Amino acid sequence: MGRKLSKIYTSWQQIFIISSCLSIFSANYIYAQEQNWITPKSPKEVIVVDGDSLEIGKKRIRLMGIDAPEYEQFCKNEKGRLYPCGKQSAQYLQDLIKNKEIKCHIHKKDKYDRELCTCYADGQDINAEMIKSGQAIVYLESNYQSEQATAQKEKKGIWRGIFIHPRLFRLLKSQSASQNKINLNLTSDSY
Repeated sequence: MGRKLSKIYTSWQQIFIISSCLSIFSANYIYAQEQNWITPKSPKEVIVVDGDSLEIGKKRIRLMGIDAPEYEQFCKNEKGRLYPCGKQSAQYLQDLIKNKEIKCHIHKKDKYDRELCTCYADGQDINAEMIKSGQAIVYLESNYQSEQATAQKEKKGIWRGIFIHPRLFRLLKSQSASQNKINLNLTSDSY
């Protein structure tokens, strides 16, 4: 009888040890999963910087796979009139996330130390929605090619008119700023 109890006790002991290990592993796995997500406590914590960037607390977030017009960028509509497409894109993103539960899945960091994320507003993929609405275009390693093709075909957002690719706009702006610095230096050296 003593041996049977000893075997039962040993079996329960092994089960307890195994379940404890699984519990610890499971807790660590859940913690690791939570490490890959940014979830603000309140929608008020989420600040739209522009059409493809957010701030949540001290975290700078870049919506992965999309490129929206820069905040100060203008585009031409179907009638050839200029409009502030960068501000419009940022406003669209603001409306998209307003009063919704936001969750951002972190993929990696970019060279500016921003979190590259796919973000969701009440479960809706924000990145995809920005492309589908024509408020952004695909960027490099994007999975949103079909959404862009639909937006182009349906002439949504910036696809209704003419626009400069946001990447080219940033490059031109950077070169212009450099040129202005050179001009300022030449002017100040002339006196």
